[in-house]
Amino acid sequence: MERTANFLALIAKPVAMLSLAVLALALTRPLAAQTVAPEPPVVPKECGQTGVVSGMPLPNSALALQQSKKVKILAIGASPSAVLGGWRRDGSPPLLEQVLEKTIKGLDVEIINRGFSGELAEAAGERIKIEVALNHPDIVLWQVGTNDALAHVPVENFRLSVSNAVRWLKSHNIDVILVGLHYMKQMVKDPYYQGLRKSLGEIATSENVLRIGRYEAMEVLARTTAASGQPEQESFGLTDAGYNCMAQYIAHNITVGIFAKLPKTPPKSAN
Repeated sequence: MERTANFLALIAKPVAMLSLAVLALALTRPLAAQTVAPEPPVVPKECGQTGVVSGMPLPNSALALQQSKKVKILAIGASPSAVLGGWRRDGSPPLLEQVLEKTIKGLDVEIINRGFSGELAEAAGERIKIEVALNHPDIVLWQVGTNDALAHVPVENFRLSVSNAVRWLKSHNIDVILVGLHYMKQMVKDPYYQGLRKSLGEIATSENVLRIGRYEAMEVLARTTAASGQPEQESFGLTDAGYNCMAQYIAHNITVGIFAKLPKTPPKSAN
């Protein structure tokens, strides 16, 4: 009995020290690294897969998840319901919030809706700074381009406005998701509209931020609707089906981005 007691006393201290070391390691590891990455939400078949651009890390959102289990999203640009999900007449949260909280267990999503109809990129870029100061978001979800294209804002002016705003957000440790132009049948062959759309894709690539191809995704939805025999509409960005598809695309990308590994050497942004 005495020998057993001595043995237990002998190993008690090392075991205690080991337990403390394990606890310290657990506390210092990022939550996203501790938690098995959840399966991203499945985008409905009728939405197609064109709008799913997986793999872009969202490091600031991952840090917010680690520290507080809360991610704050600032939605800005025209028609924010088009990226958050169709209007919920029963007062429930937007579809984007519901899908994210269901997918990432324990996550609290707060969406700050600051959309402004008809706003151009230059004005939105300035307003973003005010909204960030007031709300301290982890992600800015910016629907941009359609109004500038319809107003025929010079492409270089548009590029400068969006690039400057994106760089400012990144310098303030905020993740950026750009949501592209509406798909409208009457604009398919419009050279200016298509040129501005291409410019937004180039900005996302050069600045290394996520772009959701709304135009491409809604084009797929338009073909799916036409194939089913339903009457074709002028703009699929203005239907509940379009809204809900975009919310699913964005939820998929945010889930993947939060748990994505950062590259060892981030690609350089274009000057």
